Amino acid sequence: MQCRVIFFTVCLASVLAGSNARAIDLSSLLTQNGVIRFSADRVVYNDKTGVYDAEGNVRISKGDAVVSAAHIVFNSRTYDIAARGNVHWNVGKEVIRADRIEMNLSSQTGVVYNGYISIESGSYTISGKIIRKLSNVHFIVEDGKLTTCKCDMTEPAWDISARHIDATLGAYASIRDAFFKVKDLPILYVPWATIPVKTNRESGLLVPSYTYSGINGFTISLPYFWAISQDKDATFYLDAMTKRGLGAGADFRYARTIKDSGEFGARYFKELFLPYKRDRYYLSANYYQDIVGGIFSKGLLNYYSDRQYLNDFYTLLEQSSVEYVESEFTLQKDFDDSDALASLIYLEDMWSPNNDNTLEQLPFGSISYFPVRIMPVVPLYAEFNTTIENFERSNPALPKGQRYGLVPGLYLPFTIGDYLYFNSEAQYRAYLYNAGTYGIYKPGTILTTHLSAQVSTKISRAFEVKAAALRAVKHVAVPFVRITADHTMKDDEPYAFDEVENDLHETRYITAGIRNDFIGKVKPYENVVSYPVIGRLDLSSGYDLVEAARPLTGPTDRRRPFLPLDVNLVLQPPNFLSTNIDMSVDPATLSLTQTTVIESTNDLRGDSVSLSYSYFRSVISSINASLTLAVTQHMSLYGSANYSFYNRTLIQGVYGIRFGTSANCWDIDASYIQRPLTPSLNTVSVYLTLTGLGTIGR
Repeated sequence: MQCRVIFFTVCLASVLAGSNARAIDLSSLLTQNGVIRFSADRVVYNDKTGVYDAEGNVRISKGDAVVSAAHIVFNSRTYDIAARGNVHWNVGKEVIRADRIEMNLSSQTGVVYNGYISIESGSYTISGKIIRKLSNVHFIVEDGKLTTCKCDMTEPAWDISARHIDATLGAYASIRDAFFKVKDLPILYVPWATIPVKTNRESGLLVPSYTYSGINGFTISLPYFWAISQDKDATFYLDAMTKRGLGAGADFRYARTIKDSGEFGARYFKELFLPYKRDRYYLSANYYQDIVGGIFSKGLLNYYSDRQYLNDFYTLLEQSSVEYVESEFTLQKDFDDSDALASLIYLEDMWSPNNDNTLEQLPFGSISYFPVRIMPVVPLYAEFNTTIENFERSNPALPKGQRYGLVPGLYLPFTIGDYLYFNSEAQYRAYLYNAGTYGIYKPGTILTTHLSAQVSTKISRAFEVKAAALRAVKHVAVPFVRITADHTMKDDEPYAFDEVENDLHETRYITAGIRNDFIGKVKPYENVVSYPVIGRLDLSSGYDLVEAARPLTGPTDRRRPFLPLDVNLVLQPPNFLSTNIDMSVDPATLSLTQTTVIESTNDLRGDSVSLSYSYFRSVISSINASLTLAVTQHMSLYGSANYSFYNRTLIQGVYGIRFGTSANCWDIDASYIQRPLTPSLNTVSVYLTLTGLGTIGR
């Protein structure tokens, strides 16, 4: 480095005193290694040494490397740069700010004085009195700091301050005589340590997690990550619960291509304390595998050792209240005009003492032929679908057996001019059975027809508005009339497996409705325009011809041919309250039969509120609410609640507080999950996250 200082001193002297020095005005320089962009208020060039001495708003760039300063001495032959005065150096995602630098524009190595280096790829910031940049990933720092806070020379929320730091990104940093500081307040002294500063995956122990709940007690999980290869990895766990016992687990992941990826997991837990001493386990898989010749397989496995597993080991309502757990294995082959599918579907009823009454599809198969145009003049299309299904139950008193389906169909879509759209459909559905109970099977048949026709048009108009960023609104209205008719020609199958048998009705419906879409022209900035759907209103109702002609059974019997009025309203103007309402109104009683209301809003501060209410004929009635309140720039409160009007009780409440920084370099999250119906599942958790170093907590 002493030679480099002497070199720049000699160069500067020759520039200022040499007879070959002259003032020039250049916008670019052509060198042996390409074009260099050059600008400054004043430039002096020495022909003999090839040195440029520039002052005042100096800027030099080559490719994605840009350096600017108040004064720069640049050697066009060696590419050495000496810059001082508000120095800015940008190379790709690397940023350097300093009082003075001595760097090489080609190798991008050198010395930084009283500055910092920000590396975007790893979210790390290195600052110090002297920083020796030995490569793009290797730095030696004297009297410096290391942090993941993006603070642009201001005091970081946390940092590791050390007399000496030797850091290699993607590996480790060795530190000597160091303090861990929070807002420049020393918290912990470390005479010597090695910490990870990784930008790539690497095998090793992960940060342990801790939590507490009434049913499990204090829980600690020790994870180990194994980076097998670039496209495969695994995580192993050791778990201990003070009120239950010990456990272990593993997750394996691979992602060779989009069509060759998957996850496999296993958990085992040994309960050691009364009242239970038993083995608990869980197996999981989710994969997509392209096999050969266009045949691919998809798999989903969720298998629990017992039906209380979710309640004991999961505290969130969405997971612990699952009624059915599904596992499915599928083989599929796609052809140009059809596809073939075979699958095994297994359901586990988590709400029943056993799974004897659960209906399983083992196996299921189908061949579907896509719509093909069968007439050159008339736009008539034909399709065909065939299925084979085997239904199983462990309970011999419940029906099981096979069902074979044949469903051909015809479609006739066309338009009249540019205004009228017509589509008709005709399907013939034949289902053949071999089903029964106690192993005594008998044949059966269901034959039905389905006819439908719909005519619609489209009307649109645009309106100019001036409401903040909203500049115009386009209203698109699509009125339609649809006629449907379902007729059962034969039904001698007494067993009901699913909707094929349960939906057998003689129907003649005339349905009319209108769909209204409101498309906004949003222009938040001069050259930025978007066209989001800011609102929608759908209205539809119908008339039941079969009900209108039904014979009355007595003096109090009344025909009710009018179908419910279905209303769907969506309002989502830019940066405002979002509303989604679905409801059905009984026209005979003018009463609501089903309602779902979802309201949500958020602002730029980070505040958000959402409220959802659901109602279905007084049987299911509940409300879900969530709130996030940004109290300050660094602190927010959040909470959510699920209340059942049917049970008249709170099902679950979540209450928490989160501290963090605007730079997202650390945060603390503390929460309490309340389950009034199962108090033993109440959970308290606290965790601290330091970006780039890991998480301590749940």
